[in-house]
Amino acid sequence: MSLKFEDEYAYTLNNLASALKRSYEQIKQTSIFSSEFDYSQAIAKRLRAFYCSQLEIKEFLKKEVAQAGSDFFVETVLFFLKLFNDLENLGLEIASERPLQRKRNTIRPDISVWRGDELLAIIECKTQLGWHRQNWDEHFQYREQKLKEVSEDAKIFLVVMTSCNWGGFGNDSRVGEQLFCLLNEKWPTDDFLTLDSRIEQLFDKVKAIACVRLVN
Repeated sequence: MSLKFEDEYAYTLNNLASALKRSYEQIKQTSIFSSEFDYSQAIAKRLRAFYCSQLEIKEFLKKEVAQAGSDFFVETVLFFLKLFNDLENLGLEIASERPLQRKRNTIRPDISVWRGDELLAIIECKTQLGWHRQNWDEHFQYREQKLKEVSEDAKIFLVVMTSCNWGGFGNDSRVGEQLFCLLNEKWPTDDFLTLDSRIEQLFDKVKAIACVRLVN
């Protein structure tokens, strides 16, 4: 005979989506102006909560590897870019994994920015570039070329969660324009997190593109 019990963890998982939606609406209601909200700190806080919880789960269950945070990082940037879009009244559509063309093997960016059927920008999100520290730029340029085959005017951005394990973008002239790194040589579970590039810089680039294309 099975025993009835209340599974608190299942209950928590079942309510994650509702909590996400409530958080979205609460921030919208309390931050009438986008400039009042610290997007970078909010993203860092969520990342810390996720990675700290996964670390505890890993230790408790004696897992060798914690759950990957790449999807959560994309989801978090997506959440706050959608919020920025609403607070700034940009009228854009922000999507994830949306195919850029109706054909096989087309690009499905981590995040894409649209106005109707017009593609404005794509954002690639990486937790860190340790495995590709020597050739990340080759991958980025290849992605940029593929984007140009779809849209000559669309812009591409790369946002990396942390420079830990690979050293960051250094003096690359594209930093703050196309390249962004959130945490400066820190992992989200570290104490006293310091910001490298602020995510607001990226969001402002998206806003500028949207405004220019709207005028044209």
